[in-house]
Amino acid sequence: MTAEVCPYCRAPILPEEPVTACEGCGTRHHADCYAENGGCTIFGCSCAPAEEPKLTVSAPDLVSVPHSTPANAQAVSTAPPPGANSEASLQELQRISGQVVPSTFSLFGAQIAANPEPEPAPVDEPKDRTIFIVLGALLGAFGAHNFYAGYYKKAIAQLAITVCTLGFGSPMSWIWAIIDICTINQDPRGIQFES
Repeated sequence: MTAEVCPYCRAPILPEEPVTACEGCGTRHHADCYAENGGCTIFGCSCAPAEEPKLTVSAPDLVSVPHSTPANAQAVSTAPPPGANSEASLQELQRISGQVVPSTFSLFGAQIAANPEPEPAPVDEPKDRTIFIVLGALLGAFGAHNFYAGYYKKAIAQLAITVCTLGFGSPMSWIWAIIDICTINQDPRGIQFES
């Protein structure tokens, strides 16, 4: 004879222990296990506890987090004054970090402080879908269309199949290229191709 097991703690349910039966599925739990879990342990049961909400942190939350300061550094308030915009606050934080970082990391910090203005990220133009299709149809066995779009791993795989098989595997790479030009409409960063 096997003893009934609590699905939460995996311990046998003894006859003298208080037991709670789930109203949704009828599964028996130790009373304290049912209370600790906040409901039934069985996945999909209507009495199971709701999934915990996911934690999200926004950029303003990150800026407003208080930082601890070393004993020899001056405490600087990071809260923006009333009526100040967030762009001014960001520039103030960059200025402050330019003063604190060099004292902390000496040479590395001095290089950062020498160039406090971040360079703007280059804005890449979207790739042309027509060029992608032509390259895939004509040079797809060599992965030219994937090199153009930025899918370098796939392009190297197609080129390797063609070169390593001395061209005998090129039909397979070419069929792969035809599938690519029919299904891919954006680059790896998610920027849509131009028509």
